[in-house]
Amino acid sequence: MAASPTDSSHSLAEQGRAPPPTHHHDFTLPKATASVIKRLSHKKRNLTSNTLHEYPGWSGTRQPYHEYVHELVLAGWDNLQELDNYMTTDVEDQELVISILDITDSLEVVHHPDIHDRTVLGEFLNAGNREGVRVRVYMAEQCGSLSAGVMEAFGHSLGLDPRFFQWSIRGKHGVAPLTPSQRHRAPFMSIGFGVPMEQTASRTDAQYFRVSMYIQRDKSGEGWTGVIIFNSHTKVALSSRALIRPPPYHSTIPQPIVQTQKTFRELYVDSFDHLDLNNAILSPFYTVHYILQLNHYSWSQIITSIRNEDRRINGISDTSVSHVEEIKKTLSVVKRSGSLGWHGKDNERARESREALLEDFQHLVEQTDLLWQTRDKMTAVRDRKSEARKTALLNSFTYIFAPISIMTGIYGMNVSQISGSNTNPNIWQFFVAVTVLNVLMVCAFAASNRMYVHYGQRRSGWKESFRLALGNVNVGSDKNEAENS
Repeated sequence: MAASPTDSSHSLAEQGRAPPPTHHHDFTLPKATASVIKRLSHKKRNLTSNTLHEYPGWSGTRQPYHEYVHELVLAGWDNLQELDNYMTTDVEDQELVISILDITDSLEVVHHPDIHDRTVLGEFLNAGNREGVRVRVYMAEQCGSLSAGVMEAFGHSLGLDPRFFQWSIRGKHGVAPLTPSQRHRAPFMSIGFGVPMEQTASRTDAQYFRVSMYIQRDKSGEGWTGVIIFNSHTKVALSSRALIRPPPYHSTIPQPIVQTQKTFRELYVDSFDHLDLNNAILSPFYTVHYILQLNHYSWSQIITSIRNEDRRINGISDTSVSHVEEIKKTLSVVKRSGSLGWHGKDNERARESREALLEDFQHLVEQTDLLWQTRDKMTAVRDRKSEARKTALLNSFTYIFAPISIMTGIYGMNVSQISGSNTNPNIWQFFVAVTVLNVLMVCAFAASNRMYVHYGQRRSGWKESFRLALGNVNVGSDKNEAENS
């Protein structure tokens, strides 16, 4: 079972703390902790494309929170078996980043120094200094699933529901730890993201990852704590200001910024500059609604890239259909205002945010359905063209063999080279007759096609008519598409 946190010899509670910072100033950690952060940030690492490595200091013995999970499994909660096994071994992400933001009683945002190590995270959590803090949000960014050590630190200090971690590691596989009714009322949720991968050969390739959120109300009921897990370091060229309304004309314009690629965690950290802090304290959904806006932006980019690629190749590009399911799942999350277990859903700003997101995601679902309807029509057209090509091929053989059959019926064996009689026509006359009849048939079909296209309100040249007569079924359709584009 989870035990009470042990006091560290260098705990933050025993250190002196700087005076309360002003709005957006960094919070000063004790020297011991700050030196660890500095050492880790300057540590030379040989990074590869996979930043996950086995944690060298992992002893393999169960820590308090892991022991709690293990005892639950033994007591009959078999749906936590995967989490128990996962926490038996540990890996570290050499690019782990944990951002911590506080909203104070004086409605100021305090941004603590980013943490890159589970040891420093444990010290910070065990310090438990929440004096004058109404809201504290932990934002962990790690490649893939959260490491067992970070799970231990969060779970042990905050007493989180282990199903949150079980859900975050299992993805779409394994035994579901929650029924729909439990999932809708749990204090946590998870949404899927998709980001186009521009560096790949296929323009519709996308990188998929998840963002999991846990909201826990304080015992006093006056504040709350949030844990948000981003399981990807994916970066996009986007500013958080693009998610909000620009200032009115003749009003003060914010200072210019340098446009750089940022991770979704960094974008969410920047969004705190645009929050109404009083409403953020009252409603967790209002606080995290910027993440849902980022989710809408990412899926809109996916839909747009698929549509553009379909137009470029004038066909159906190779892509996945999993995004349709994820978009509809996020829409259901918006309808519930995150989770039915979250407080502050009736807050006015929360309702406004929910209504705007509902409109956005409903439109996105409609665009997704329209995209697939268009693709179904394109598939039907492609099938019809394929059948037309087969028919045209058969007609081409008919053009060749029908005159031969006719001339053979007329001449029979009565040619001088076969019968030996000079009174019969020569064999070259037979081939001339076949060729002339073939040419006459092609001209007749070409004239027929020219008249059909002309009366169809479009003039065609003889070259196009002859190509149609010879079985090229794409001539007329390609020209029509060119005129309609």
